[in-house]
Amino acid sequence: MRRTIISLLAIVFVFSLNFAGPIENAVAAEPIKIGTILNYTGPAAMLGPLFKNGIVMAIEEHNNQIAGRPIELIVEDAAGDPNICLEKARKLVERDKVKIIIGPLMGDAQLAVAPYAARKKVLITTLYCGGIDLVEHGNYLIYPSTTVSLTIPVGLYARDMGYKGMATIGSDYIGGHLFIKGIVMAFEERGGKVVQQQWPPVGTADFGPYISTLKDADCYSFFVPNTGESSRLITQYREFGVKKPLLGTTLASDLPEHVMKELGDKVIGVRGQATYVWSRDDPVNNSWVKAMEKRFGMTPGGLASNSYAITSAVLAGLKATGGDETFSKLWPEVLKVKMDTPQGPLSFTPEGVAVTDGYIVEAKQKGGRYLWDPIKVYPEIRDPRLKSSQK
Repeated sequence: MRRTIISLLAIVFVFSLNFAGPIENAVAAEPIKIGTILNYTGPAAMLGPLFKNGIVMAIEEHNNQIAGRPIELIVEDAAGDPNICLEKARKLVERDKVKIIIGPLMGDAQLAVAPYAARKKVLITTLYCGGIDLVEHGNYLIYPSTTVSLTIPVGLYARDMGYKGMATIGSDYIGGHLFIKGIVMAFEERGGKVVQQQWPPVGTADFGPYISTLKDADCYSFFVPNTGESSRLITQYREFGVKKPLLGTTLASDLPEHVMKELGDKVIGVRGQATYVWSRDDPVNNSWVKAMEKRFGMTPGGLASNSYAITSAVLAGLKATGGDETFSKLWPEVLKVKMDTPQGPLSFTPEGVAVTDGYIVEAKQKGGRYLWDPIKVYPEIRDPRLKSSQK
């Protein structure tokens, strides 16, 4: 009897050895689910596919897996509505069991989703800046910087050029006010004076009344939130015959090559801030541009670069944790990330705000192509309001 029991135990032991590996591998092979909330309908519907391209490229560079776990990307439509974004975040977290969300884009949607994501211990990211008030939630990666600090290079550049007075035109919504605030803050801290600020509503079809009433200044700076408005403002600025320098923001994203070509000579000479430009001559960027053109059939812009960089940082964090997406494990590892991206060097502050280079670009025509040419770099732009910046 005793010999029979020992034999049975031996069989069970051997049986368990044969099957322990596959069971453990099955658990380890559970997919890492990454959710993303992008705009596919609504006023920013054209942006969703461009952001998705960058995310997909970053995942494919890792052969769609991290630490032996396949990556499953779940895409939801923001629809340009903060309430819908919150519903989609709940769906991703509660039904799909997602612990990482990339997006949404708009500031009002970020504010709507942030408290929920913080309660659920979900790592969430911006796609194109974010307000400094997101920092208080302790789980938001803000890329490429806060909304205010993104445009600091414009104010710095204006003073470096010797401009003493500036007038601004900015769209009258929270993002517009924050982008203009960054310019003004840097300009005034360097001794410049802002003589006038005008706030046309989002969707303005005629900028003539604002351009015609510009006060005399050494330069004029602007931010409007999309391709159509940027094109109209630049066109009318030229038609009104204003000769003073025009400094814009988010230029490479709002005015891609095909739009620059339509504007023709009107856009040549416009300068301002850009997060990313495909023409930046750097080995990492050159290789990435070729890969993106081959994969998606188009030259990438700032939107794809943004989503690619922030996704790459998250994937680097996942690699460091061995594929563990638990917030308490992943968050500190992502904050340690230091990497070269197509945009340039990337690191993070202790608050989760990206530290990136800021570029001043100029619209030029080279080799038959219209492009934004980087003419000055401001390294490692940081928001001076962050606690870590004040040490």
